[in-house]
Amino acid sequence: MNAPVVVLHAPSEAGTAALLSAARIARGADARLVVVATTSGVDDDRSEEVEREVAVGQVTAVIGVPGGEVPWTLDLVRPGSDAAAMLVGAVEARDPRLLVLGSRQRSPLGKMLLGRTLQRLLLEVSVPVLVVKAGRPLDDGNP
Repeated sequence: MNAPVVVLHAPSEAGTAALLSAARIARGADARLVVVATTSGVDDDRSEEVEREVAVGQVTAVIGVPGGEVPWTLDLVRPGSDAAAMLVGAVEARDPRLLVLGSRQRSPLGKMLLGRTLQRLLLEVSVPVLVVKAGRPLDDGNP
């Protein structure tokens, strides 16, 4: 199997569009899908297990079970003081072929600035990045 496709998971319309797009790309490339989600940061094993179960349920509802048509795994990462740096490190550690993330519609100023975390991911990860608009997943790999 090829290098994985990584998608940053967020329980939102933009997150769903990114997840659908990443699953289609992974399936077409015969690649594994790695879903990266952040925890709340609470230092409690029970809380992390509950967060894992919730995230697995959310992802399963969108693209199916982990052993299904698109093989996927969920990686939970605990945010630190610099969330963007933590996400960049989490993505780079998985050595993906592509990073997929969702973005919501923004005001004119928001469009210019993109958002600090998104902007840092675009600038700092060493792999191609696909930004998917909320409600606009790729349709069979075509934008």
